[in-house]
Amino acid sequence: MRRFSILIPSWNNLAYLQLCVRSIEQNSATIHEILIHVNDGSDGTLEWVRQRGLKHTHSDKNIGVCWALNSLRPLVTTDYIVFINDDMYLLPGWDLAFNEDICRIGHKYFFFS
Repeated sequence: MRRFSILIPSWNNLAYLQLCVRSIEQNSATIHEILIHVNDGSDGTLEWVRQRGLKHTHSDKNIGVCWALNSLRPLVTTDYIVFINDDMYLLPGWDLAFNEDICRIGHKYFFFS
């Protein structure tokens, strides 16, 4: 089974981010790398991410999704990157289905949307 790096940009959306991370932890068939970019974080997001020991980057203001994702890229340690928003909820078996689709393609040049 492949391991994924899951990149999540967040902008003062702590309650949804907590639910999102919990869904990854509870509904994944294997452990994945969770990387979060905290835009601002004055709502407690930055403290929560640090308390949980999650890999992250931070900006004092909202730098937008593209800059946030690019700031996380140097932290990635897996072959596959998954981008999700902080208000998304991953269902049980999401990673098994995703891995099956990757294997079906038969090459490493793809982008799922």
